[in-house]
Order: sequence, then C-alpha cells, then structure tokens
Amino acid sequence: MNRQETQTLAQQLAHRLQQSNGGVVLLHGAMGAGKTTFVGDVVRALCPDAMPASPTFTIINQYAENIFHADLYRLWENENQTIDAVMQGIGLADLCVPGNYVFIEWPNDLHFPGAIKIIIQVKEDGEREFTVIG
Repeated sequence: MNRQETQTLAQQLAHRLQQSNGGVVLLHGAMGAGKTTFVGDVVRALCPDAMPASPTFTIINQYAENIFHADLYRLWENENQTIDAVMQGIGLADLCVPGNYVFIEWPNDLHFPGAIKIIIQVKEDGEREFTVIG
C-alpha cells in the first residue's frame, strides 16, 4: 500500500471502530514497519485535534478521553514478564472496555475477545502490506 491507501485504510478502521463503540486494535510488525504512523492516521480520523506520538518511552499515550495508544516493546525486554503482569502493572486491562479505543503495538501474545489484529509487513520495494484479522 502506498501512503494514500494506508490513510484510506485508517479511515475505514476508524469508521468501523466508531460503529462498534470502540475496540482494541493489536498491531504487529517489525521495527519501522509503520505501526505508529498507522495508529496516528486512525487516531486523527477519530479525533482530528489529536496529536499522536510514539508512546515508546511513556508506554501509554492518551489522545482524548477514550483514545489510548500503548507500545509494549520495552515491557517485553524482561523474558520473565508475564502477560498478566504487563496488563495489570500498567493498567492496560482497565482501559480495554467498551467505549474506549485502544491501540496496542508489540502485543506479543496478548488476546482480547473481539480485538482487531493488524499485521504490517514491509516489502522489498518499501511498500507496506497490511493484513487485517477480525
């Protein structure tokens, strides 16, 4: 997908989430695949005044009363870290409720009923390939 197609997909996802009264989106992809950029596109479609930024160091960013963006990359550095410890330790479980929009980068093995899983792969020509599951 080129940049315009990616933005169109983001707008479609935002509309789908609005129709569902929020939801959880799990983003998978290599470093630099475009996960944060894609989340930014979706967030701006949901809340045009939002200023999305990478939550790599803050772990969770909040862009509006009910829009959250988590980057769990640094939390998985400890191989002994359990999914429950991650979810409870940062309060992520409390955010994943109806009416909230929650985007999670580097979710590893986290599972949420009804979550949308997006896998982003970078092709040799630099274009992104998006697979949407759920």
